Amino acid sequence: MPPETWKKKLRNDGYLEIPGFRIELSLDNTFLDLDYIPRIIVYDEVTGRWHVLRNPIPKGKTLEEGWDNAVEVLESILTGEDIPKFGDEDVSKRFLKAARRYLLGR
Repeated sequence: MPPETWKKKLRNDGYLEIPGFRIELSLDNTFLDLDYIPRIIVYDEVTGRWHVLRNPIPKGKTLEEGWDNAVEVLESILTGEDIPKFGDEDVSKRFLKAARRYLLGR
């Protein structure tokens, strides 16, 4: 799938389905800030659990800009500029392999 296609779908629909995983844009206020922080969460069919991508997402001036930043962080992971940080190395490896195969055709 061309990058512009999956990025647009994720931004417009708020989620992507790829084999073995569901990727969603979400909001977090873990630190009880007044502002919500855009996050990427991933459902892993193997573990049957949701995992929060812990890679830092730059805060935007608007929520829309924050969502765009989250999508850009995911793209940087897929292109190899960064590695996914889920706190579970097996999930990270499987996710990266599946996402690259499905979203980038690699």
